[in-house]
Amino acid sequence: MAISFNEVSQEIEDILKSLDKQLQLSFYLSNSENCFSFHGNRVMPSASLIKLMIADYYCSNFSLADLQKQTQKISQGVGGSGVIQILDQKVLSLSDLISMMLSLSDNTAANTLIDIVGLNSLSVWIKGHYSATSLSRKFMDFSQKKDNLTDANDAAHALRRLIEFPLTKRALLKQQSTNKFELNFVESNNQKIYFYNKTGEGSGIDHDAIIFRYQNRQILAVLMTKYDPAIESRLEIINLFSEIGDLLKESIL
Repeated sequence: MAISFNEVSQEIEDILKSLDKQLQLSFYLSNSENCFSFHGNRVMPSASLIKLMIADYYCSNFSLADLQKQTQKISQGVGGSGVIQILDQKVLSLSDLISMMLSLSDNTAANTLIDIVGLNSLSVWIKGHYSATSLSRKFMDFSQKKDNLTDANDAAHALRRLIEFPLTKRALLKQQSTNKFELNFVESNNQKIYFYNKTGEGSGIDHDAIIFRYQNRQILAVLMTKYDPAIESRLEIINLFSEIGDLLKESIL
């Protein structure tokens, strides 16, 4: 029998409060009736979570038909996540760029989508819809002093919006990363649990924003972490996601 929302949120709060104070956290949890936040408005480097907001701009301002029809020449390729940099094809539809940005976390796709609108214009739109989020640079552009920022509350809001659009809902379904919240859910695939998520990684940064759906129940969780790799090992951080993921599993099955 699933444990109650109050029980799972209390157990998660106890875990988060027990952690080393040098580990910075931003956490959000909700179901159809309740929500719980632990430093949910703590602004942190966004890593790839800000790609959710970029996708929201396009889905909110273009029809699916327009996104599928309009094509764009690829911007200069950058490293990090993604496959576009090794493809021969250099012209893709906006819908394909969005899908690659979300499902593969493709940085070149994300930068191309930023260039179409312009960094400043896109930043203004995002700030107007996500007050804690700041798009200050393109991906892999470490020449800029400012970092891209967001918090768990904004990430939750963006994820909730994106599963309402067929294009992004499909891209977020079982995206490439299965090593955080959903690690133990993957081992229980006979339960027919659907999860839609976007992760973010960087040096001393690990994030996951996820929606679990099982039968008629749904939960949304976001955990953002910032830590010193010399003090906290990444394995410990992944174990934290897995531990909370186990509790989320108990709350929905």
